[in-house]
Amino acid sequence: MKKIIARIFLGGILIVGFTACSGEAADENVLRVGVDLKFPPFSYLDADGNPAGFEIDVAEAFGEFIEKDVEIVNTDFSLLLPALETGDVDILIADMGKSEERAKKADFSDPYRYTYRLGVINKDFAQEHGITNSTPESEIFAIEGAKFVGLAGTKGVSYPQSMGADVTEVTEIGIALIEISNGQSDVLLTSNEAFAFQAADPENRVVYTGSNYQEGSSFVVRLGDKQLLDQANEFIASMYEEGGLYDQLAPKYDPIIAEFLLNPELGLNFIVDPIE
Repeated sequence: MKKIIARIFLGGILIVGFTACSGEAADENVLRVGVDLKFPPFSYLDADGNPAGFEIDVAEAFGEFIEKDVEIVNTDFSLLLPALETGDVDILIADMGKSEERAKKADFSDPYRYTYRLGVINKDFAQEHGITNSTPESEIFAIEGAKFVGLAGTKGVSYPQSMGADVTEVTEIGIALIEISNGQSDVLLTSNEAFAFQAADPENRVVYTGSNYQEGSSFVVRLGDKQLLDQANEFIASMYEEGGLYDQLAPKYDPIIAEFLLNPELGLNFIVDPIE
């Protein structure tokens, strides 16, 4: 079993913990993986304080694939690319999609999972403006005075800004959700986790699924790290093979994702298969 090292690296505070086995490996034998552990069931800290979730299982499997121990570096999403650029991590496996701006700072692999652009909307705001899943996304952006909120460093900020909306940026998703619940903000654009966000406060939030847009997420490496990028793409291709990692993970994650998405008909394939 590979050694898994959990490192908390938030706001300059560094806390180092070891799980699975003791002792330190040489740096060249350790793959430092940047992840934001605030997004269960995909990446989070379990009851014992250890990294857990889909992203962590993928990271561990990739470590096995390239024969390196894995060090999980827990970093706020907005700080993941800076951590990669400064060498605090070697790779990001954190549901990060490629954008023109991000591609100037790092190299992106082929997609290994997919997210849908969804909205979490204040229920009163949705009712006042007649917003349903049949409402074109453009009509939401056209609502005069609509207040958007988004997690810094994500498409939840950059996309509505590209559509001409003013967006309040926050560094904690919980703050954005509180703003939606109390009506301080009206719309939060996010991805698959929207269902869980809404389920936590169905009295004040609704989920909008009308955009019909899917985006691939990639492994992210430092600019010019061709060796690690090639290894990542080779590994990702193997994940989709018959009997590959996704077939192996399906029994574990099918029920987890169905519960998370509040839909018993959905499973792992929902987040890893591209729309045909």
